[in-house]
Amino acid sequence: MGTNRSNVIEKTSTPQSAASPAAPMRRRLLDGLAQSIREKGLQQTQVSDIVRNARTSKRSFYECFASKEACLADLADDWAETLRRAVATEVDRTAPWDEQIDAAVDAFLAAVARDPALSMTIPRELVLLGGQYSEVWEKDTEFYCAFYMELSRGPMMASAGVEPLSWERAVILVGGLTELINRVLRAGGSLEGAGDAMKESMKRLIGPR
Repeated sequence: MGTNRSNVIEKTSTPQSAASPAAPMRRRLLDGLAQSIREKGLQQTQVSDIVRNARTSKRSFYECFASKEACLADLADDWAETLRRAVATEVDRTAPWDEQIDAAVDAFLAAVARDPALSMTIPRELVLLGGQYSEVWEKDTEFYCAFYMELSRGPMMASAGVEPLSWERAVILVGGLTELINRVLRAGGSLEGAGDAMKESMKRLIGPR
């Protein structure tokens, strides 16, 4: 897995540790929010919807989260971590350089396709909320920039003549790919078609000179 830059922000709302008694409740509430987003969208979701889906009370909700937005921030970080883990674990660093890029894109899109409602809602809503909540999305961007920079420095990349990806080029790459996926999801377009474009663009930017 790529190493994030030192200025990567911490999570907006600190989750309970896995050993904490509150952790199972937090998980139920995050699942309750995700369920409501899939059913009616974030804007129509109220705390009452979340606690009903989680089969708990508003008191329990506010013991875990200060607001619906804080709950969304934690859900976003959990969701993003699922995508990051999928990408990091599916790339074989001993494979040819172009196959590594294909594997990263395929793993990411497969994870996105498993929950298109969250994949479309979370990036848009966090940006609209602004402030500290948009920092959750910034953290994700930092991860992918660092990940692809590290990937470009692997032994199979070097042997193929790939130059290490600079931070500036990584930002361009990740920003463009993120915008493409968001637009495809909003328009109900083809993720497969987007994947082909992503692979081609990444190979042009990362590939051997």
